[in-house]
Amino acid sequence: MEKQHKFGTFLGVYLPSILTILGLIMYLRFGWVVGNVGLYKTMLIVLMASSITFITGLSASAIATNIKVGVGGEYYLISRSLGLEPGGAIGIPLYLCRTLSVTFYSYGLAEA
Repeated sequence: MEKQHKFGTFLGVYLPSILTILGLIMYLRFGWVVGNVGLYKTMLIVLMASSITFITGLSASAIATNIKVGVGGEYYLISRSLGLEPGGAIGIPLYLCRTLSVTFYSYGLAEA
């Protein structure tokens, strides 16, 4: 029997959350990033961030295919599809991600 590949905590939760949090800062400060690391490295950063976001979107759409989304949003989908233990393990970092993103979005609004 073939073993299923799972994303785990880092690739499945941490990396997409950090990309969400830092996304606003990255694109508002795009000129600054190009000036500091160069055009080619900036394009590589954007390509990597976009591909990780795309893969995360594909996995989320696979989970949400046959389930009606309830009041809890992402957490509702995860806990109903994968069970309560994985739902709780993913729900806590998801909550922290959304909480911390308010700070970065406020900073981005002040910079714009």
